[in-house]
Amino acid sequence: MKFVRYAVLMVLVLAGLTAQAAEWRSQSDGKFTFEVTFEGVGVPGDFKRFDVMLKLDPAKPDAGSLRVSVNLTAADMGDPDMNAGIADTDWFHVSKYPKAVFESRKIEARAPGKYVATGTLTLKGVSKPVTVPFSWTAKGKRANMRGEFIVQRILFNVGSGEWASADPIGIDVRLEFDVSLKQGG
Repeated sequence: MKFVRYAVLMVLVLAGLTAQAAEWRSQSDGKFTFEVTFEGVGVPGDFKRFDVMLKLDPAKPDAGSLRVSVNLTAADMGDPDMNAGIADTDWFHVSKYPKAVFESRKIEARAPGKYVATGTLTLKGVSKPVTVPFSWTAKGKRANMRGEFIVQRILFNVGSGEWASADPIGIDVRLEFDVSLKQGG
């Protein structure tokens, strides 16, 4: 009888463990890009270093979380002068704010494999709510996460001073990511 109670207890514990959201961490082969417009023409950039931590159970996405940390000192627009410019105080001010962080404790399923994370983006010392739609597919202990969203740079004082208007640099910044994840990191 004691053995049966022990066996039932172990089954319940194991069932509880499998129902928890799996933790996933980004691998080095992903990409995180941005695009601004200059006089109406798209100008691309790339965040070379970032870290994504996703906790997700597709059966219970509302119990999930997402944290993305972007190293702004590694932002690359393909030109040394532009890279120096975006690192300056009017733009990212990387000497004071070297990272941007998005944190979400609210993930909603919109369709099979399609989700929306609602959270807070902290950039250049300013925190604002942001919604990030993404697709997610997993195979074994590997997964892929893709998405695209728009952020208005002036809400975060990015492009301040003479750059605060939409002319010649647009207000909307398109962010796109394609990240490989590994379960357990």
